Amino acid sequence: MEKILVVSSNKSASEALVAFLRDSFGCTPNHVESAYQAKVFLDSEPSVELAVINSPLIDESGYELAEYIIEKTAANCIFMIKDEQAEKIMGRAEKCGVIVVGKPFSRTLLYQLIKTIDIAVNRSLKLYRENIRLEEKISEIQTVDKAKFMLMQYKGMTEEEAHAYLEQYAMNKRKKKSLAALAIIDKISEQYL
Repeated sequence: MEKILVVSSNKSASEALVAFLRDSFGCTPNHVESAYQAKVFLDSEPSVELAVINSPLIDESGYELAEYIIEKTAANCIFMIKDEQAEKIMGRAEKCGVIVVGKPFSRTLLYQLIKTIDIAVNRSLKLYRENIRLEEKISEIQTVDKAKFMLMQYKGMTEEEAHAYLEQYAMNKRKKKSLAALAIIDKISEQYL
């Protein structure tokens, strides 16, 4: 995990968190002191993967910011709050996806939590990329099928003839089959539609 935002009004806690994240994960976290600064930063830097909020902040408790981050960005959010207050917001936080950590906590707990988030994010990213690849493949198949259908409908070809024509056209033009199909669709549309 590389893009981490630390939101903390407490200077010593901020320094300790930034140093911990830098040493443990080899990243350079950004740091802001207020919810307002965090929102401005997140608007200008939408690729933040994790926000760590050390409650309370100078302009709010920090929980409203946590909800904002979950609702408006793709970042995960860890909200640190005193143990006795953590139980009060735990149910509400879990429903919206905010991870609550009661203070005080151990470095080991924080490391394991961030590492788990990192693993989950990487796995989700891998699934997302695979999904995009499959959607592109489906789109290419649909384009090829549309071109074959148009060749059959407007040129009177059989399915086998349309398939052979499309492959030959792609080979002659040195184009990917889906791009050749788009060219055929455009030509037939201009001629008949």
